[in-house]
Amino acid sequence: MGNKYKQLKADVLDEIEAIEQVLKDLSFLKNTLGSNKIDNVQKAAIGTFLMNFYIGIENIIKRISKEYYQTMPKGNSWHKELLYLSHTPPHGKSPLFNQNIIDKLNPYRGFRHVFVSGYGFKLRFKSMTSLINNIESLWADIKKAIEEFWTKL
Repeated sequence: MGNKYKQLKADVLDEIEAIEQVLKDLSFLKNTLGSNKIDNVQKAAIGTFLMNFYIGIENIIKRISKEYYQTMPKGNSWHKELLYLSHTPPHGKSPLFNQNIIDKLNPYRGFRHVFVSGYGFKLRFKSMTSLINNIESLWADIKKAIEEFWTKL
């Protein structure tokens, strides 16, 4: 990789640390809920952590897109196009993620949109449950993919 992408890697590591903190906070909150009914404040907090998780991943992809892919999607569907770019980069560039990770990230991207466009009290905990339950294994896959990506540069 050399020095060319040294700052990029440092920036990505900063995002990884932030995502790790989000996941710790989400785990703590999840463990304190128990079997009690989830109130609106708790739903909003969980929604915030889920959105922060996806935005952190998106920030990583944006940094790599700008510095390594030398392109950044624009327009109304840039979030979707950015995720696609991480799997299908410009010719001669290494992808960050495989299709399996993209497929698993898409529900988080969709949730981000719902969360940003709506009200926390309208969130459905039942619809967030699968995102919460899958987040740790997805994060492990993402970290592995990022490590593999660095070896290709």
